[in-house]
Amino acid sequence: MTEEPSQAQSIHARIAALNLGHVGRAPRTAYSSNNEAPRPPQPAPRRQTTEIPTTGNSLHANGIGNEPNGVEANGVLPPPATTHTAQKASSTPIRPTPPPRLPPRKLSTGPSPALPPRNPSEQISRRGSNESISSTISSISAVSAGTNGVTRPPGSRTPSTDAGRKLAPLFDPASLPPLPPKRTPEQVEKRYQDIERSRMGLKSIKLTSSVTTVEVTPVPAVVSRPRPSHTPARTESTNGIKKLPPAQPPPMPARSALSFGMNKSPELKEINSPQVEIPSSSVPPPVPLSSRPDLSKIQATKPKVHSAAPPAAQLAGPACLTCRDFSAPDAHAAKFPRESVPSIDWLATQLVSPFPSSPTDQARAIFTWLHHNIAYDIIAFCNSAVQPSTPASTLSTGLAVCEGYAGLFTAIASKAGLESIVVSGHGKGAGFTALKPGDPIPAEHSTHAWNAVKIDNGEWKLIDTCWGAGYVELSKQTYTKRFAPRFFTMGNDEFGLRHFPTNKALFYRTDGRAQIPWEEYILGPQRGGVVAEPVTMYSGVAEKEGIAEAKIQPPQLKIPIAPSAGEPTVRFQLERVCEHWDPVRNGPGKPYPYIVMIGGIDGREKDSVVMGTNGVVWWADVERRRLGCRGQKVTLYTVESVGEKSARGMSGEEVRKAKGRQGMKFGGVAAWELA
Repeated sequence: MTEEPSQAQSIHARIAALNLGHVGRAPRTAYSSNNEAPRPPQPAPRRQTTEIPTTGNSLHANGIGNEPNGVEANGVLPPPATTHTAQKASSTPIRPTPPPRLPPRKLSTGPSPALPPRNPSEQISRRGSNESISSTISSISAVSAGTNGVTRPPGSRTPSTDAGRKLAPLFDPASLPPLPPKRTPEQVEKRYQDIERSRMGLKSIKLTSSVTTVEVTPVPAVVSRPRPSHTPARTESTNGIKKLPPAQPPPMPARSALSFGMNKSPELKEINSPQVEIPSSSVPPPVPLSSRPDLSKIQATKPKVHSAAPPAAQLAGPACLTCRDFSAPDAHAAKFPRESVPSIDWLATQLVSPFPSSPTDQARAIFTWLHHNIAYDIIAFCNSAVQPSTPASTLSTGLAVCEGYAGLFTAIASKAGLESIVVSGHGKGAGFTALKPGDPIPAEHSTHAWNAVKIDNGEWKLIDTCWGAGYVELSKQTYTKRFAPRFFTMGNDEFGLRHFPTNKALFYRTDGRAQIPWEEYILGPQRGGVVAEPVTMYSGVAEKEGIAEAKIQPPQLKIPIAPSAGEPTVRFQLERVCEHWDPVRNGPGKPYPYIVMIGGIDGREKDSVVMGTNGVVWWADVERRRLGCRGQKVTLYTVESVGEKSARGMSGEEVRKAKGRQGMKFGGVAAWELA
């Protein structure tokens, strides 16, 4: 009887049963009894199409998927597994129906259709560089859409692919022309000689009939000049070194330069100089002075250049600072307000850079900048609250006293490359009272500070930047900013009348005296050995008009009126600061007329005396008895206007005619006291 098949088990159960069967048993192979291994089945022929399994029971009877069959029992393989479905499985295996085959392709016997004509393209020129042009083969990637990731072999290229490619001909070294033979050294030398001969032997070439032929001749060789008979031969020294004879000066011309028509007037005659014989000795002949041209005559024949304002340096020379034109440094110094200055170094560079060759102009620019940007600390000075200062603090606050002005000037000048020092000592400034006859001489003391700076020609110049910036009125406790350039231009001797340095080596006088004693300085100018108070000067007027205060006459304040005092007349005199000083070029314009106001006899007849002038000096001689009475003043004025007209440029005669007929406006210059 055949045994009924057992119930189908699940895949997991069968795998577990197989694993249990192998426990404690050596593995065996499913061989036949004759111990011959069965041959593997022949693979089925590969079909052109893919079989698609049908839906439902697609499992093969031999097993599930690619799992191996079970182990044989007693040398016999287990029976195939039976699959149970809703209905009994057929004994015949179910195979899927293959899809219908494609119809066979008909081979075309006719010719292929012609391609449209191709547009001609420009030929790509080859370049002698590293640039390359990709070929058709290199443009095909290893993986493309048409080959499904398979690299196309070279033999698979179609004729259409290679139709547009042009291959270069094969390189054949045998086709190259042979190299020329190498020249021998004789041939090279001959070639160089031929080139030299072709350069030297230039010949004229006639191009056309209208072009002039130019013959180029070689430069003749220098002919050796024979030695003069009177020139001594070269001598050998003891050391064997040849010495040349002393050079002979050329002979002087026999005619004057004026006789050759250089700026020569028709009246001039030729000047024949005497003949000078050259001696045979080696001593040079004397210079014939008679034939030397006169420089003054040559300059007189040249045209004159009429300039409205000639440079002051040409008129007064470099030593005359009073007449020098400082308009350029003064204008440049006004361009840098203190609030915009970042540092002292920057300020020094900006102030002096336009004047690289003139230390005087550099010092003047710094002097003028202090006037525009630093004010006198009048509040601290009047309240005795002056604190020590530094150049940086003075630049920051814009306030200083005399030592602050001097310290900042030296700081800027030193940064600019100038030599400058601060000088301390006594100054006859605000608060100073002149000594009266019989007053004791005070001890030397220091109350002021100023500067010494080295200017053009290495000259040490004394300047006062504090007094040059403005003036102080202690009675009103006010400071007035007023530019006083005379404290930069005045000479050192005049500067010493109001400045006495503590260091006696810093006078820098030009009158030959190294220094002056303290007594002479503090007493001031003397008349007949007696101390004399200086005349009272009204600030600003004399300096503005170019009047030298030190040259005003009489120099003392007191003028005696007694007949026994001296001469019956007293001369009042003014003088310009310099003979080259021009009121139009250096000052405000044409000069004012000057008058002396007197009290008259016994002081009861006030009158005015017009001063005469020669353009440089003004004077008026007045009888002593007409000056006035004791205690009155004699005042010197400028006549600023006559009527509605400015008095600048008016003569003394015009002022006399207008006296008592037209109104006049005056400006005070100086005053004296009658004693």
